[in-house]
Amino acid sequence: MRFAPLSLLLLLAAPADTRPKPAPLPPLVLNATAPQISARIAGQPVTLTVDLGGDPLLQLNPDVAARLPLLREDRGTFRVAVGQTSAAVPFSRELVEIAGRSSDDVRVLTPKTAPEGQRPGSDGTIGLALLPHDIIELRYRAATSADRSTSVAARRGDRSSSIGFAWTLPNDDEIEIELEPLRPTSVASVAAASRIAAVADGRLQGPVRRVMIGYGVARPVRRLVLARPISVAGVRVGEADVRLYDWAGRAELPPDADADDAAVVIGKRGRQRGWPILKLGHDVLSRCASITWRREPDERERGHFTLHCPG
Repeated sequence: MRFAPLSLLLLLAAPADTRPKPAPLPPLVLNATAPQISARIAGQPVTLTVDLGGDPLLQLNPDVAARLPLLREDRGTFRVAVGQTSAAVPFSRELVEIAGRSSDDVRVLTPKTAPEGQRPGSDGTIGLALLPHDIIELRYRAATSADRSTSVAARRGDRSSSIGFAWTLPNDDEIEIELEPLRPTSVASVAAASRIAAVADGRLQGPVRRVMIGYGVARPVRRLVLARPISVAGVRVGEADVRLYDWAGRAELPPDADADDAAVVIGKRGRQRGWPILKLGHDVLSRCASITWRREPDERERGHFTLHCPG
């Protein structure tokens, strides 16, 4: 005779959890000039900047991390590749409370430098997926009759833990989009820039500069200028920085405005698998009236973005 495992019998005999689910929180409306929330980390009050395009984790400014009683026994290292460069940032799993809801398993990173894009008074940044609200609105200004709404299904990216969405260009090529209003300028990988330039007659202009990408890592870029601006979910994009040595794959850089030949990008590690990602920054998103995120029921990292921008 066969018998059910003891663990299964115990599970069947256990009473069902009849506790009611907490009522949904009201929509969270954030001022785009300072998208901040109040929270508690390890029982201590903090002010956090919401990073719409951030990873599902929390980053503290170094001075704040030094004064908080963070756990020391449950620590690890968050490793991330930023193109041809890698970063290793220590973290611990902490009790975090937001709007009366708490979680004791939030990765709290303590980088050596403060995350980019914060306003004075902020103690760190927090990714969209960690917020307990099902509706979050980032508001730039009051909507007008000239604004139009565009809604897109959101998901985690192919090579990123941030919440973004896929966008199809006029020639049916697809690129990934992340909304990063804390970033001063929009940034594209070579793979994305080559596809965009092909449909919009884009060319590189200006000198090589270095811009901060994330986790304290800066990368060299040049400016891509489009002869025919494109629309991405209702947002007009006419320019973007291009990361010159990251995620090239088989793609070529757009042609130089002052040269006839395009240059194939080969970094220190040779060709990489192309990642067609465009991160939309403050330079284009600030033209919109608002950006709204709606989470699907019981799905922390899936939902819809609705962008209210000039038609």
